[in-house]
Amino acid sequence: MKLYILLIAVLISTLSIAQKNTEMKPYSIISEMTKNLDEQNIKNYFYTNRVCLGDTRIIKLNEEEKCFTNGNFSEYYLFWQEDSTTYITKADNCGPFIKLKLGNNELFDFFMENRQALENNSVKEYKVANPENDPTQRTKVYPCSHEFSFTTPMGTFGQKFKEFDLTSDSKQSNLNYEYNQQLKLVALDKMIDEVIVETEPKLRRK
Repeated sequence: MKLYILLIAVLISTLSIAQKNTEMKPYSIISEMTKNLDEQNIKNYFYTNRVCLGDTRIIKLNEEEKCFTNGNFSEYYLFWQEDSTTYITKADNCGPFIKLKLGNNELFDFFMENRQALENNSVKEYKVANPENDPTQRTKVYPCSHEFSFTTPMGTFGQKFKEFDLTSDSKQSNLNYEYNQQLKLVALDKMIDEVIVETEPKLRRK
């Protein structure tokens, strides 16, 4: 019996470590990328992390190699400028991607023009008029969150919100829906969505 309990404990510990390592890998990659930007004296950049809990994927890297994610899947997108040109790169649980030039500077200009609003105005949580009927069960449908890190010469600041907080249920509407939708952070997030769709076919792995 003791041996059985010990084996279960080892299995749980192994799974926990594996999940932690999987989650840390893309962050480690993006941290190395931002360190390189700092060394190049690039003082303005930002990245977003789209992380989904319980999202296990099998990704084909090449003809012989596959990547298995373990429970949480993170996609980091990093944006910066060199010689007045905006670039994007990416890292996920399966490794880094190449960098690409964007066709225009609209996304980065929006970041630079709205730095104060991005720092000071956060997405508010889903709020209902009748808390007893709070549709919290819908969080299972929206297990993803968006995290942000913004760096300027003044320092680094972050933001985070759940996709659930940007929704509104017809039966129990989100009292913060209109407020959230007018935020510069949400506008930036939508711009990032458009860039991701545009660059996805060309943004290949290293």
